[in-house]
Parts: sequence; C-alpha cells; structure tokens
Amino acid sequence: MANNHHHGQGHHFLLVTIAAQGQINPARHLARRLARIAGARVTLATPLSSHRHLFPESLAAAGEPDKSAEEAPLNPDGSGIVAYAPYSDGFDEGAHMDNVEADVLMGRLKSVGSRTLAALVRNFAEQGYQITCVLHTILLTWAADVARDLGIPAIHYWIQPASVFAIYYRYFQDHQGFASAIAEEKEASFSIELPGLPTLRMKDLPSIMSKPNPFLSAHEEIFKDLAKYEKPKVLVNTFYELEASVIDETPEFELITIGPVVDKSFVPATTGSKDLFKEDAGGYMEWLDAQEERSVVYVAFGSLTRLTVRQVEELDRGLKESGRPYLWVLRKDSRPEGVGVERIWEEGSGKGKVVEWCSQVKVLGHKAVGCFVTHGGWNSTSEALVSGVPMVMLPQWIEQATNARLVEAAWGIGLRVEAGEDKVVEAGELSRGLDVVMGEGERAKEIRRKAEEWKEKARAALAVGGSSSKNLKAFVHGL
Repeated sequence: MANNHHHGQGHHFLLVTIAAQGQINPARHLARRLARIAGARVTLATPLSSHRHLFPESLAAAGEPDKSAEEAPLNPDGSGIVAYAPYSDGFDEGAHMDNVEADVLMGRLKSVGSRTLAALVRNFAEQGYQITCVLHTILLTWAADVARDLGIPAIHYWIQPASVFAIYYRYFQDHQGFASAIAEEKEASFSIELPGLPTLRMKDLPSIMSKPNPFLSAHEEIFKDLAKYEKPKVLVNTFYELEASVIDETPEFELITIGPVVDKSFVPATTGSKDLFKEDAGGYMEWLDAQEERSVVYVAFGSLTRLTVRQVEELDRGLKESGRPYLWVLRKDSRPEGVGVERIWEEGSGKGKVVEWCSQVKVLGHKAVGCFVTHGGWNSTSEALVSGVPMVMLPQWIEQATNARLVEAAWGIGLRVEAGEDKVVEAGELSRGLDVVMGEGERAKEIRRKAEEWKEKARAALAVGGSSSKNLKAFVHGL
C-alpha cells in the first residue's frame, strides 16, 4: 500500500459519529482537513441508516469497509483519502430521537455499536488498512473502549464550543456547588460565575442539565473517561482566539482547537452536496442575487428542530411585520401539521421565499444576507461566524441556549430573543430582535462591526499558519 505511507506517516484515522447531521457535518469537515493536512487516509464511520442516506447505491453491511464510498484523493500526490464505512447503532432502518426512549437508544447504540465497530476495525486491518487512531464525537465514549481493547489510541472530538465543554466539566465537579444548586431548583435566582465565562443564568445552561437523564449521564461518562489520563487531549471544533479566556482557565485538559471546521471548498463538484436532505433547487441563489446587500433575513433551524404550529405561525407573522425580504428553510418533514403552515408554504409572500432545504454555507456567504435567525446549533453558529453574519437566536435544546449566551455576551455578534409562555417566541419579539440587529441603531452597528471582526479572526485561524491549522498539524505529528 504505497499510497497509504506517503510522507512516512501512514496514518489511518477512523472518525466515528452518530446518525445526526449535526455530528456528521463537523466530522466530515474534519476528515477532509485531516486527509489534506496529514496526507492520511481517514474513514468516517456512521450508522448504517446514515450511510444509506449518503450512499443510496451502497450495498455495504454494517462493520464492512465500503469499497464504493471513497472520495478522490485530496492532494496532488494522490494522498489524503476520505472513505466512508457503516457500523450498526442497532437501528438500521433509522431512528429519530423523538420516537425512541433515550436510555434504550443509548444502550443499544453502545452494545450493538461496540460489536460492529470492533468488526470494522478488524476488517480494515485484514485488508491492509490498519487503523492508527480513533476519533469519536460526543455520545460515543464506548468507541474509546473499543479502540483501547484493540490497542489503538482514541481521542475525543468535541463538536461544541470549548465553553460548553468547560461548563459540563465544572458541573460534574460540582464547582462552587454548581450541580447542587441546580438540583435544588433555584431556577429563578440562579446564576453562576465560572472561570473565563460570562455570567450564566439557568436559561443559559445546556437543557439536559435541568434534570437527570441518559444524555446527561453520557456526558458524565466523557469526563470519567478523560479522568483516566494525565492532561488528556481533546480536539475542539472552535478556534483559540474566540475562547482563549475559557481555554486558559481549563488547564486540566489539552484542548486542541482545530476549528471552526466549516469548509467552503469542501464539496467536490461531482459528488453533489451529500447532505442528509435533498437540496431544494428552488432558484434561491438567483433570488438572493436580486436582493439588496445585507437586506435579507435568512431563517433556518437545523436538522433536528421540530417547531410547533404556533411557533411557525408567529415566525411567519414576525417576518412579515418586519417588512424585510426573507429566505426561510421549512422542511416538509419538520413542519407540524396545520392548515396555517400549508398556507405559508403555498403562498410565500411578496417579500419572502420559503424553500425545503438549501446549502447553508452558500446562503450565509451571499452578500444579500444581513441576519441569520437560527436555533443556534454549533454548526450553524460557526457557519454564521465564519461568514460574518449577525444572529437572532431562538435556542431550543441541548447546548443551544449556551451558544446564544456566548454569541450575545461574550462575542457580541447577535442576540437571543425571549420565548413567552408555551416556550413560543412571539411575532413582536422576533421583529424587535431583527430591528436590533439589522436596524441603524448603535447596537446594530456594533454587532455588525463585531461580526466582521470575528469573521476575519476565524478565517485567519483556519488559514495556513493560523492557530487551528498549526494545532491540527501538531496533533498529527505528535501521535
């Protein structure tokens, strides 16, 4: 395998994720960066259901390398290959987090996943593609056990901000009685000062912290696993300059910042977008071309968010009230049943365009877009950051509220709009938020200035010789 041993490195990374677009995207971007920078072979292992989504023609079985799922080499010398392989998470027909109990989901993922992932690693070895390092995302601590059993180093790839990592760490440590205070439900009056972070109120914390649950336990496992090592390495999808204060205040870990891994050039023209959703060819780019600079409100809520009928109707009203042109991504499968929603879809409005799905990096990179109304998942937030687009955030769950707090209080590049009763953000509150970010007031100008500033810093970090690029290179050389 001459190809596999370019630059004398011969690395073969196995990157393991669960079946969620929010994990597959940052894993895929990292896979391409690793392959390019290290001239390595990188295999992205996703559950069979996602693998079939990405490669509908594939006949590969879980735990078998997929010969057909290999991208063209990324470097001129023929090195740097990204390949894909399926393992089984126990839900080969696909499972949505909505309709499976969390503990059943996590338990089956671990028992079936451990078995089929180990088989995959052995199958690769038999074919002469020995795995040299396993990288895994958030809910997959068991993948580290599989790697250790096979004598392979395993590294956690944290796909959220370093700040969120630090918050969980301090919580499980019960820093200043942090966990105890939450358990006692002092919600209204609760606020905490953690090293290197803005003041956090109850509503700024990851939603899974509010009561014991399987996802919280899975996060605790991560820190128990990392505690086995002296100053463990963790790859983090952020850049040092953005979160220097919190990284410097968390010296117990070697937080290696290698992001934000959004890569505008990541789609080879031939493969199409390879998202888990079909792109809507509704001519949205041409529509954007016809709009004035920074005038458009782009509205999208990621791949897992399911909005209520009432929330969709309030958003619709708020967008129309604000009087600005808008591009709204409203997927058929995430739309609640309701006549009102059908109407929004059918009629659009003079100033608005509603589409099924679009290429978010392309839209955020378009000069007509002036604001991003988002749930604040970290992929979307990073994409806005790298594009210099201010945000109006409606966080829903997991760490989105924390991201919103950072965007507003730490980085100054957007604001969070507040939900009223039923957790719904009302039309008036949305249009107020749009005015704050897109209007001509002092705060709007300041937000736009900061967004431009962070965009430059993010791009510098990702450029050759920038902090994130240097860190990724050093990580590979240090293995």
